[in-house]
Amino acid sequence: MSEIDYQEKILAVEPFGIEPIPPKERHGKTRQMFTLWSATNLNVVTWFTGFLGIEFGLSLKYAVLSVVLGNILGAALLGLSSALGPALGRPLIPASKRAFGKLGIRGLAFLNFLNNVGWLSVNLVLAVMALQQISSLGYLPALLLIAVITLIIAIYGYNFIHTFAHWMSIAMGIMFIAITIISVHNLPALLSAADAPGGFNLGMFILSATVAFSYQISFCPIGADYSRYLPEHSSKKNVWLATFWGSSIVCIWLEILGAMTASLFLQANGNPIDFFARLMGIFTIPAMIVIILSVLPVNAIAIYSSGLAALCMGFPMKRYTTAMVSGSIGVLLVSFGDSHLTDTYKNFLVLLSYWIAPWLGVILVDFYVHGTSGQPSGKYSGAAGNIAFWVGIIASVPFMSSVLFTGPLANNYLGGADISYFISLSISALIYFSLQTTKSPSLAARTIINTEKYATEE
Repeated sequence: MSEIDYQEKILAVEPFGIEPIPPKERHGKTRQMFTLWSATNLNVVTWFTGFLGIEFGLSLKYAVLSVVLGNILGAALLGLSSALGPALGRPLIPASKRAFGKLGIRGLAFLNFLNNVGWLSVNLVLAVMALQQISSLGYLPALLLIAVITLIIAIYGYNFIHTFAHWMSIAMGIMFIAITIISVHNLPALLSAADAPGGFNLGMFILSATVAFSYQISFCPIGADYSRYLPEHSSKKNVWLATFWGSSIVCIWLEILGAMTASLFLQANGNPIDFFARLMGIFTIPAMIVIILSVLPVNAIAIYSSGLAALCMGFPMKRYTTAMVSGSIGVLLVSFGDSHLTDTYKNFLVLLSYWIAPWLGVILVDFYVHGTSGQPSGKYSGAAGNIAFWVGIIASVPFMSSVLFTGPLANNYLGGADISYFISLSISALIYFSLQTTKSPSLAARTIINTEKYATEE
């Protein structure tokens, strides 16, 4: 690897995988995180997520409030995971050997692989539906066309993805502003949307907020994938700010737009792309093109990061090979059609965070208390991290609410809302901190030092 000269080349296939990025290959600016995460979320999936609060029976104002709260909390955590990239120089899961051990990180990598392939599948379906609105292509040809274009971006890798995201954030930002104006202009019913059926229900308000929160933290396991090439001493504060604002602004904007149009979608009783086409009227064709193009960045990220997860699982392949395998699996999953998309998407958003939240609790304590030095050398059993992880999950079971299982507390006291994510994250963080403090009494002192360091680092 010492002879490789990748640096800032765009039209060169990235040679690195999950190993630490050499100092001479470090490059880029922290502001790239803003365009990366804004481009990732400037898509119809984000807009579609905003429907859910209205579907849950909330009035417009409460649906909007839940969107704002959920995204702020989730984007803050995404920013923390992204901010670790420069110091670690590698993805978060393989870098978490200290907390979880070799076997633990392989299991987590498998879950991360499923997470990214799942997102890829959901996004592909929506893009294919949009392409079929404006072409005569059948389902499978449309699926393959979009998948191949996305795969090319992922194969080129890190630099190409960042450059593509930069220009797409500008182009898609302008186009979604136009779509917003057209939507509002074509929706005189919006003026009375606040009086549409729906009101306030605490359980559904919490559920709507946690869906928005879940959407954001689903990216946390891959947050460092796109900041690990930055110079080692890049400001954690600036990386956090760029990630937070890039992700939160776009998600809040598009999800509010989704909430505003959701009541009419429910009346139409159709799939989201059909409804979007009717909403755009004479602008349907350019709107569908926007949808198709906007899905490319997030799909490229899903393929790229699932490939890195496969490497972390121990597959002896090149990074671009794992990307091709991951993309092929995503295509296979949705090659049979798109029935029951709405229910599948809601359930997916709820279920995917069950492992992410307790993992995140451990990681944030480990890196922001221990610091990032000493990675990844040394022998670590991973006992503390795995204990904290599983205790967090077990403690959160009574608060779970999904199609597979509803815990007694969620059912009897929370009106069906699922707050298990917050419970598992908090408990896993506390358990891990307690175990590490018991093992190393000086940890409490280092906690204060590291907290002050990260708060003031420029």
